[in-house]
Amino acid sequence: MGKFFNLDSPFVQFMNRVADLMWLNILFVICCIPVITIGDSITAMYYITLKMTRNEESYITKGFFKSFKQNFVQATVIWLIFLAGGGLLVLDYMIVSGRMGASVGSSNVISVLQVLLIVVLIFYIFTLTFVFPLLSKFDNSVKNTIKNAFIISVRHFPVTLACIAAWILTALALVYIPIMMLFSIFILFSVVAFGCSFMYIKVFDRYLPAEAAVKEEDGESEETGVDKEV
Repeated sequence: MGKFFNLDSPFVQFMNRVADLMWLNILFVICCIPVITIGDSITAMYYITLKMTRNEESYITKGFFKSFKQNFVQATVIWLIFLAGGGLLVLDYMIVSGRMGASVGSSNVISVLQVLLIVVLIFYIFTLTFVFPLLSKFDNSVKNTIKNAFIISVRHFPVTLACIAAWILTALALVYIPIMMLFSIFILFSVVAFGCSFMYIKVFDRYLPAEAAVKEEDGESEETGVDKEV
């Protein structure tokens, strides 16, 4: 029994990880409350979970707010871009479907426009799936971060699909299983992000310069200033 509760035992390590994820989730939820900071909160959460995949994290709070402060401007700009883009997609759909009280043409024209909207929506979701994890890992401009997120999401389609599925299942659970709302406050989002991070980190490793990759193994990756373009 003594070994079971030893600091190095799998059980204690597992419970420490659960505690870290719970605190990370609470920080994430609190920092999302202003709404405009949601993008930065997602970025900071992935900054920690990506480190967790390699057991590199030390202080959750310090690391979270380090990323939050460092990426605030870029993450907020990207979040507002995607928020506006999502709003435009919804508006376009309402217009095409005739819900705005205006006709856009024949049924053939409507069908073509609907297909175009679906394609744009797919690209939108693909890019959104990678953009904040990418921002948390690499130093780049807003334009290049969005562009690289799109390219990587298409290039690594299975990972993109798996992460999208994970978040869709999370959203469905929140809608149809009331108790999941409680879990969402304490641990749900960080667990999903942590699971996705195992896939993201394998993708990102392919784009790290050789020197940066070596430094990551030594736990010094934060200061390498990696990435330019994919």
